[in-house]
This record gives sequence, structure tokens and C-alpha cells, in this order.
Amino acid sequence: MTAIDVYRALLSRGALPVLTLYGSSAGAPRLELSGKVVANHVAKAANFLADDLMIDAGSNLELDLPSHWRLITWGLGGLLAGATVGFEDGETLVTTDPSGDADEVIAVSLGALDLSYPGDLPAGVTDGNGEVLSQPDILLDETLGADSNAADFQVDLPEGSGRLLLVDPTPQELLSTFLSALQKDWTLVVADADSAEKAEQVEGAVRLPRV
Repeated sequence: MTAIDVYRALLSRGALPVLTLYGSSAGAPRLELSGKVVANHVAKAANFLADDLMIDAGSNLELDLPSHWRLITWGLGGLLAGATVGFEDGETLVTTDPSGDADEVIAVSLGALDLSYPGDLPAGVTDGNGEVLSQPDILLDETLGADSNAADFQVDLPEGSGRLLLVDPTPQELLSTFLSALQKDWTLVVADADSAEKAEQVEGAVRLPRV
């Protein structure tokens, strides 16, 4: 699996859904995102990281975000920018907590309509919501992802198509499963425990074991 392959898979899905969320991961009873919508957000994050922040190829990008769709867009965006994406000890930190400790801190609000991080930010902390707004929604450099660790997020999934249900995933489980599901033409459904039964019934999804 490469980052650019995943990005192209998003583009190929167009207006078709790639991610459906229920409960706490959605911030709403149900939220469905198409391939085009996710691709646009991913491209904006990648362009910002590569062109404005100018992160070095292979540098460590830490994701301190919950299991939410913004975790996916910043995670894949980081991979497309050539970063080594992980969940600890990053030189660059993407976080909901602007007091985080790293060389570069990017504060992200999870609200779907938040055009900027609410409230004042400490000096030197970047408003992740605001900064990505002005970025192009197409990927400007498709070569940078070759330096990333995208292959580390490959997980085995069943063959087929349709919808897969992932319940209460950790952030790493969510990112790995989403990237891998795209490679096999699945739509990923994510739910918390309280919403899982409803999601399974409404979506006709195949429930996955924890990876």
C-alpha cells in the first residue's frame, strides 16, 4: 500500500460513500462522507504540511486525535506529504490540545463546521482548521508520499465489497482499517458500542474483529 494509491482510490470513488460514522466518532447521529469530500480534506492537509509547514521527508508526525474523521484526513495528509506518521514522539504534533509539546504544534478542533480553532492559541501554535482552508483541494505534489510509512498501516481485510463495521476503534485501528478498506473497495462504517447494533442493521455491514 502506498499513500498515493489510497488517495487515487478516494478520487475514483467520487460521490460514492467511503466512510459512515455513528455516535461519538461522528459528532452526530450519522455522518456519511464521500470519496471526493475526504480527498479534498486530505489534499488540503497534505499541501499545508508540505508547502506551508515544509516538513522534511520522513520526519515524524504525531497524531494526538481521537477516532474521528479528522484523524483520517490529517493522517493520510501526513503520509502524502512524506511524513512518518505515528501516535507518539513526533517533531510535528497534530492535536486537539494546543498546550502539546513538540517542535511544531497544530491545533485542530473536531467540529464539522469549525473554520478555525475556537479560542486563543499559545504563541507559535498553528490553527490547523484555519490554515488548511486556503489550501488547494487537489494534491499539488504526488511524489512526496513515497517517503512515508504508509505500508505500516496495511491490515488484512476480507475480499469483496460493501460495508465493513468497525466498533470503538483506537485511532491506529481506525486509520489502518480505513486506508486498507479503500484498497479493497469497501466502505467503512464506524460506530461506538451504543450505536453498533443500529449501524449494523441500517448499513447491512459486516462487523470486523478488532485489528
